[in-house]
Amino acid sequence: MRLTVHLPDDLARLLRQAAENEGKSMSALTAEALEAYLRERRRKALGLEVLKRAGKARVSPEAYQLLEEGRRDRP
Repeated sequence: MRLTVHLPDDLARLLRQAAENEGKSMSALTAEALEAYLRERRRKALGLEVLKRAGKARVSPEAYQLLEEGRRDRP
């Protein structure tokens, strides 16, 4: 699918540089970044849903933050 996106000049320059550094097209790098963003967004939404289904009618921001910290990969 073809999609036209308008980027600020600074962001377009950074995208161009990153694509060149990685040997990828700007389109490929943009698709990868968008996929990662959408995956992370879905992961966060699912985590919140898990907390809600675990009996929390309202989840405090602190509980959500603790859940996120527990999911991070640790070296």
